[in-house]
Order: sequence, then C-alpha cells, then structure tokens
Amino acid sequence: MTNQESISLIEGYVRQVVSPNAEEWEAFRGILSPRRIRKKELILKQGQVCTFIAFVTEGFLREYNFLHDKDVTVDFISPSHFVTDYPSFLLQSPSVQYIEALTDVECLVFKRDDIHRLYDQYKTWERFGRLIAERIFCNAEARRKNIISKSAEDLYHDFVREYPHVVQHVPQYYIASYLGLSPEHLSRIRRKV
Repeated sequence: MTNQESISLIEGYVRQVVSPNAEEWEAFRGILSPRRIRKKELILKQGQVCTFIAFVTEGFLREYNFLHDKDVTVDFISPSHFVTDYPSFLLQSPSVQYIEALTDVECLVFKRDDIHRLYDQYKTWERFGRLIAERIFCNAEARRKNIISKSAEDLYHDFVREYPHVVQHVPQYYIASYLGLSPEHLSRIRRKV
C-alpha cells in the first residue's frame, strides 16, 4: 500500500468519528509516520512504557501476555484499527503485555507527546481521543460480559463474524487462547461448524 493510500485509509476512519477542518487534518497528518513491521517482530515488550499508537493499514498483530507461564492472547488487531497498550500509553506505566506482528504489517504511527500537543491545540482532536477511548471501553466491557454469559460455541461464532480475516491468517491456538479455550476444544467446535 502506498503512503497516500494509507493516509486515505486513516482519514476515512477519522472522518467517521470527527470532522476536522483542513488545518486540523494537516496538523494530524503531520504527526503520522509510516512504519513497516516484520512478521514475528515485537513492537512492544512487557516492562516497556508504550509511547505510541499505530493505525494498521496492512497485516495482523496480536496483543498477549503470560499467565502462569502460559502465552495468553488478549486481542487481535487487523487493518483499519488502532493498536497500543492503552493503560501503559495513558498512564505512562510499564506494559504488562507484548504486541507482536503475526504477518508483515504496515502502519501509521504517532507518538504520545505529539497527540497530546494536538489535544491541547485543537478541540477536534481532543474529542477524537475521547470518542476512541469510549469505544475501546465499550468493546472491552462487551467482551467481558460475553465471556461470562456465552457458550464457547457462541463465542467462536461471534469471533468468526467479528474477525473473519483473522481466522484465515492466525494460528488456531492463538484463537483458542483468545477465547479462553484449549486448542482441542476449539477443534471440536470447528468440526461442528
């Protein structure tokens, strides 16, 4: 994807949330840096303080951590989505997770200091940050409620519906981990489908 195509992709996303004028858009565009990430590369490690947000234009990543010495997938990130460790980014505290490229990835990155400068200068960008944070919170709350109220089969069907491209590009044991299932249980569910 060309840099202009990447810019057009993020602009389309942004304009679904807020309507920046030309000056506001150019200020935001000015803080974006293209980045390529190789498959299996870690862009954040446990213990590091996260100072960036990336908008994925191509490829897939996953967020994971270790629980009782077991690799647990927390989330998948596909094109047209943002990725960061939000608690680490917002609080400037050490991350408790890793972010790894599952495929080669292209993204647009902006730094914490730069977006905070835009929050101070432009009400539009402060509003954008708040609305994105609200969406993230609502998605996390919906996921939490689903995990405790839905069957494993329903969780898998919801996952396939929500992340159809991830299913094609991600090892099944990562999906099982994300859903809180053993790989064998996920295989049984998939055979029923």
